[in-house]
Amino acid sequence: MNGRTLESRLESLEAEVKDLKRQVKARDNKIQALQDIEDIKRLQCAYGYYLEHWMSDEIIDCFSNSPEVSGTFVEGTYQGPESIRRYFGQGRVMPPEFLHLVMQVSPVITVAKDGKTAHGRWYGYGTILSRFSTPLDPVYMMVIYEMDYIKEEGVWKILKLRLNMHYAYTSGRNPPPAESGERPRIKLTPDEWAEYDTQYPSGYIYPFHFKHPVTGKETSEAKRNAALKLN
Repeated sequence: MNGRTLESRLESLEAEVKDLKRQVKARDNKIQALQDIEDIKRLQCAYGYYLEHWMSDEIIDCFSNSPEVSGTFVEGTYQGPESIRRYFGQGRVMPPEFLHLVMQVSPVITVAKDGKTAHGRWYGYGTILSRFSTPLDPVYMMVIYEMDYIKEEGVWKILKLRLNMHYAYTSGRNPPPAESGERPRIKLTPDEWAEYDTQYPSGYIYPFHFKHPVTGKETSEAKRNAALKLN
């Protein structure tokens, strides 16, 4: 009788230990996912700060060196590490006074179950200005970022940057004076030119990477976009 009681207690303890191990593992996974989200936020915000003064080397270092890396902008897509370096490296010709402030805000980040990749959606809002406007006449802009991230050797990096321009506005009141010289011109050389003009006010909604957080359903942007007459 005592033997059966002891055996029963041991079985109960073993079940409790297994349950505790499952709880600890689930909690560890949750903590890691939260840490991944914070690391991705830090990466994206650092990218925004480097973009302000177009710090080419620091911007490029935010990206993966994978052949899958890419950047999609208004004019089209730059595919591969060399293209990323070609695009951001052009900033070296900008004058020191050039500012390209794009605040990285309102993130929605989804980390894959394996913890190796993630998706993120951000608003980018800010201004572009330089010494060529006297007095200053900044360009105001607002964009949507849809991002893919990858964790390489424990460090999160940008794998795919997709930018959709909602609007860019300037009053145009202050043309550059003749003595200031020409504005620096950047030659756009994407590997794949954009198929459509989706700039404001097209009504285009860049597809969400996530489902509705309450209903779990796909959202309706595809139906809306299909009805648009894009250029």
